Amino acid sequence: MREKIFAADIGNRSLKICVGEEDENGKITLLTKINKNIESFKDGEIIDLENFSNEVIQTLLDLAEQINEKPKNLLLSFSASYFSFQRTKGKISVSEKYINDEDIKKCHLIAKASLASGNYEVLFEQPIGYFLDGATVKVRDPLGMEARSLEVDFAVIQGLKASLSKIRDVFFQNNLKPLMILPNPLPASLLLLSKKDKEQGVILIDFGYKIFNLSIFQEGRLIYYQNFKFGFSDLLEDLAIDFGMNVDEIEKMILELPSSLEKKQNLKIKVKRQKHSYQQILKIIEKKLSYYWKKHNLYDFFKKLKESYKLPAGICLIGGGSYLPEVENIFKKQAGYLTKIGIDISSILTQEERVFANALGLIFYYQKLLPPKSFFENLIGLFRSLFH
Repeated sequence: MREKIFAADIGNRSLKICVGEEDENGKITLLTKINKNIESFKDGEIIDLENFSNEVIQTLLDLAEQINEKPKNLLLSFSASYFSFQRTKGKISVSEKYINDEDIKKCHLIAKASLASGNYEVLFEQPIGYFLDGATVKVRDPLGMEARSLEVDFAVIQGLKASLSKIRDVFFQNNLKPLMILPNPLPASLLLLSKKDKEQGVILIDFGYKIFNLSIFQEGRLIYYQNFKFGFSDLLEDLAIDFGMNVDEIEKMILELPSSLEKKQNLKIKVKRQKHSYQQILKIIEKKLSYYWKKHNLYDFFKKLKESYKLPAGICLIGGGSYLPEVENIFKKQAGYLTKIGIDISSILTQEERVFANALGLIFYYQKLLPPKSFFENLIGLFRSLFH
């Protein structure tokens, strides 16, 4: 049986949709993808309900009609400054001599109970480590171990319940039921970061249009997550004002800067009756980025980060800002970490298609959550597919 999965990354400027198909062996095939500009969604909020219905809902419905499949497996992701990352702890007395699944689940529930709030909803949760009998040595998987008490260090990302409910309601009203909402760039992490990178320590930066996100992984787990309320659009707006151009013109100019050394050396861009070389444009971009790093204390953040953690895999960069010329060199200078542009390790997306990393990553994330099907379930699915 082949099961189609619809994944929508709702951005502050564009909607990215991927439709994937999972075969009997669990292999994902990307069937189609769409990237279209939208104006109805900003920072995790629907700002124009009618326009959102036309731009997002209708696009999903039209796509479903084209491929003759109802989007029953619908997944959503987006960025929002109201997403909150917290680490909490829970501790229990072990019910029997050896730790079992129920002990671990109970420990998780107690950890989450301390965060209980009527205003927030948990969107992501993950144990970072466990401690037995008050010891300071961390254990990754305590199942089956002998202990009298169990403590968990738990990571949670929450979102404003009212905002999330409003988004879901719009989908429900159109007979669409999202199975999951996941904060960006967690879906992309499955597509861009290897197990080795996550184990050693890596920083995933999503330099989005309105939100700049920092997610840090170590020992295979998410250990830090934070959104900063600035993005690629702030840089473009500043440059547009300085150069006396509109935002679309400045973006086109920057993204079309040449990559070959010869063309860079000969480039002269006329702005306000003045001609600028490639290096002059690059210095202006770097200066603007430095302003926002200072404004949001990112220089101090990375200095403290180096003192607290070893992250040898450096920075993996995605988002609209990752298309800036030589941005990896600028980030290396500003953050002090080796920086690389995100590459799809599954080889489904090309380098230029990395804008779909969160949408496609959603499909892989959903697949990871589902329990493996038995031979009998696959057999039933095969028979159903023959008669439908």
